[in-house]
Amino acid sequence: MVTAYGAGLEGGTTGTACEFVVNTSKAGPGALALTIDGPSKVKMDCVECPEGYKVTYTPMAPGNYLISIRYGGPYHIVGSPFKAKITGSKLVSSHSNHETSSVMVDPVTRQVSSSHQGAPSQSDASCVTAKGLGLSKGFIGQKNNFSVDCSKAGRNMLLVGVDGPRVPCEEVLVKHLGNRVYNISYQLKEKGEYILVVKWGEQHIPGSPYHITV
Repeated sequence: MVTAYGAGLEGGTTGTACEFVVNTSKAGPGALALTIDGPSKVKMDCVECPEGYKVTYTPMAPGNYLISIRYGGPYHIVGSPFKAKITGSKLVSSHSNHETSSVMVDPVTRQVSSSHQGAPSQSDASCVTAKGLGLSKGFIGQKNNFSVDCSKAGRNMLLVGVDGPRVPCEEVLVKHLGNRVYNISYQLKEKGEYILVVKWGEQHIPGSPYHITV
């Protein structure tokens, strides 16, 4: 049973280190994987402590950060993902409002490997390809389609979301055609600018997020 606690799981201030503890004392050996999704990349450190691991991260932009904690495989610990609300001023000039930072701790070597991509080695979102008119243009009242080929990207989950000017997309359908090739269709109710996000696990695929004009 792995648990996590600390003020850093609930919130903090930009430019200030936020801290929390992952308690692995009641669990057997396993790899710890941490991913933080939010408005900015974060500087993340993970050190051993008597309970397990002490984690600090420093956010650089205000907003909501999603903290995913996995232990011993692909499964989230209890309460994960946690949502931390960060306040303060924006300390970086980034055009992206969605960044992913991650760190993995291998219990065999106690080696900490940090990356800003956020996925285990058996999954590689950069190998995913997407094509179709639905990636760039949408039409009201009909199904807009595109396909995603994840056959060369290892094992993971395909996550698709469409957000609109005022409300999210009415319907998104993901159909697995076999061999990790998917067909996605979505329907829209109003004109405007939409954002389409396609992720393979924790990582955006090349080109995501897409901007769709209706």
